[in-house]
Amino acid sequence: MKGKREGMRAEESMGAEEILRKHGLSADGLQQSKSGFTNALFLTEDAVVKIFTEPGGAGFQKESWFYGNIAPSYAPKLLGAGEDYLVLERIKGEGLFRAWRHMTDAKREDTVRCIAEINRELNRTALPEGMPLFDPCRNWGKKLLGRMETALGKLRLNQGVPEELGRRAAEFIRANAGLLQEEALFLVNPDLHFDNLIVAEDGKLFMIDFEMLEAAPADYAVHVWNRMEIHPFNYANEEDDPLTLPEDYRFLMTWVRKYAPELFAYPKSDVRIAMYSLVYELELLCDFPKAVNPVERIGKYLEGACG
Repeated sequence: MKGKREGMRAEESMGAEEILRKHGLSADGLQQSKSGFTNALFLTEDAVVKIFTEPGGAGFQKESWFYGNIAPSYAPKLLGAGEDYLVLERIKGEGLFRAWRHMTDAKREDTVRCIAEINRELNRTALPEGMPLFDPCRNWGKKLLGRMETALGKLRLNQGVPEELGRRAAEFIRANAGLLQEEALFLVNPDLHFDNLIVAEDGKLFMIDFEMLEAAPADYAVHVWNRMEIHPFNYANEEDDPLTLPEDYRFLMTWVRKYAPELFAYPKSDVRIAMYSLVYELELLCDFPKAVNPVERIGKYLEGACG
């Protein structure tokens, strides 16, 4: 389900070398990263070349805008850009999935505090004007509910979710539709899982992926952490997947609530977050109807929000 690219095609490697030289950067030690989920990532000692599979796609447009216009302290520096690639500063350090399993609970808690600060700073970033991908429309909740209904319709056809569970999910969504009429939208990263965070050698935390940025309610970011607490391995890269254990994440949501209380200040916050989580899982099941983990998570969301 992770859709990770495998292997280094010769033309991609040559393309990365040419890109680096074009921007006056060394290609010495060039190698492909295994952390890329959909795009090709190449590393040198000082730079990361990210070659997009969809050059004109939404992810490329969002990330190009972010690196080209925003220079936050929590993101790598932009070293170069083209029609289908970005060249970024390589942060010396360790991915948070790997670092997390060696941390004490006290250190993990402090790391969540840092993530909350990064998320808060991102939310304060002004939405770009005249860019349809971030259009702060007032029917955000209606669009999300439409996605849920579309996914449920597909799942009824391909039997991608147990009938009783699908019925409960549909009833829950329709009963709580009014909670998603949101008037204030922010710049949100709903993909802020630990494979998109790096702990630098000096201990500073960096965010490294902005392809899924959205104009959304601030609490929309929470559903990724909600999911991680149940099945964190779903977001781990290939090397860290087998060593990523749910018990290491048992306090994750407790700490998120402690250090990002503003994300839980909405009426019926748990219900809203469950709805965000449900639409993710339902759409995932449309692509992978035999997957077990999304079905298990749907049950947990409904139990938690309705219990």
